[in-house]
Amino acid sequence: MAVINGLATLAELKAWIQVRGGATTTDTADDEVMEDIIEQASRYIEEQTGRRFWANSSDETRYFKPDEASRCEITDLSAYPTSVSVDYSQDRTYTALDSGDYELLPDNAALDGKPYTELVLSPDTTAYFPTVRRGVKIVGKFGWPSVPGNIKNDCLAIAHNIWMSRQGQVAGGRVTVTAAGVVIRPEDVPPRVMQDIQSYRLYR
Repeated sequence: MAVINGLATLAELKAWIQVRGGATTTDTADDEVMEDIIEQASRYIEEQTGRRFWANSSDETRYFKPDEASRCEITDLSAYPTSVSVDYSQDRTYTALDSGDYELLPDNAALDGKPYTELVLSPDTTAYFPTVRRGVKIVGKFGWPSVPGNIKNDCLAIAHNIWMSRQGQVAGGRVTVTAAGVVIRPEDVPPRVMQDIQSYRLYR
């Protein structure tokens, strides 16, 4: 199997677990198991943070309810959207906004490798965001533009610990079972990793 939307690669995990100074293993016998572990760690981090640290390759359509007529919080958007539309009549008929009608925040998100998380109206527009359910429709690519370096390392740290548990470590204490059915033991998540997860959570 191949890692699907993993936060790290098989080669990176092999390099991570290699004894310092040694050559990275070329043994492929356990590749499938290691790839599965990477996916487990990746989905755990995403479920814990409520975020997706990879961008979809094709457009998605998502709907949002603005809290203000001039501002709308959105799910992580990896790049400028294909379109932004609003439902002024509340009948699911959407009017497309011109790209000059709105701005994306944070201002320098693309330069910093981060997603856009908010729409605000441009100062000179006459448009507004209807503050109703599904008031705003966005077509675009969602997620993070690329995996943050510390999140990649967090994935590798968890995956390494899960891998080492195959060497005879005993699972003890509470375990976390993710929505995808992944079992993560407390000792699989180092304190530093948990701190990172806390800092990326959408809802703390």
